[in-house]
Amino acid sequence: MTALLEIRHASKIFGGKTFTGKQKQGTVALNDFSMTVHEAPPTITAVVGESGSGKTVSLLAVMGLITDPNAIITGSIAYRGRELVGLPAKEMRKLRGREMAMIFQDPMTALTPVYTIGWQIAEQILAHEKVSKQAAWQRAIDLLAEVNIPNPAEAVHR
Repeated sequence: MTALLEIRHASKIFGGKTFTGKQKQGTVALNDFSMTVHEAPPTITAVVGESGSGKTVSLLAVMGLITDPNAIITGSIAYRGRELVGLPAKEMRKLRGREMAMIFQDPMTALTPVYTIGWQIAEQILAHEKVSKQAAWQRAIDLLAEVNIPNPAEAVHR
């Protein structure tokens, strides 16, 4: 069976310098973590564990969403055989939202109140697909309908 995601001996260390410029000791947020998710018929994979066990840090590393310049990732994180550790940000952006996604624990912070729901969904569609703004907007409405949001044509304007 082909590995969809393979993490081998991944560690994440937050360290670097304090605001005064002095070197500080690194904090190990993830230590020698390994796991494999096999490609299979459409499934949902969930990562569960107690608070502080490294779930979020692990998956933020997979998604390339830890931007702290003092953070160090070691080991290997491969998606469909493609090494993600050290992959340029532009290449990671091509994968995120199109081939991989992360659903965060706090639904209250999933959408920003500064933009409409429709704008936030359409923005992602436009970033990954060559479609018109009108087509992206309609797709946003269709997606809201798929997840049973009442009155999706109105909801996109909220």
